[in-house]
Amino acid sequence: MAQRLVYPAIFDPTVMINRVQATVPDVPGVKVMGTTNDDAAQKAAHAVGEKLAKANGALPVPSSPGELKRTAGQTVSFIVLDLDEYKK
Repeated sequence: MAQRLVYPAIFDPTVMINRVQATVPDVPGVKVMGTTNDDAAQKAAHAVGEKLAKANGALPVPSSPGELKRTAGQTVSFIVLDLDEYKK
């Protein structure tokens, strides 16, 4: 059975022109750039999967979107991944 994970990510289109930065606060060190929100979300999901597949500890507990601190222009959306895809 698939091990589906869902984490909130902060999307910031103001960091660089024609790019969107996605940060996953619950998984330290995950910060990626994409050309669109969808591209950044896919890259963030991949980065989270790679990082958590290598971790031998408990999985981080996802924050609720209301717990995340944002600045003007930033949005929060969820990334979804199947951790089993990265454990192979």
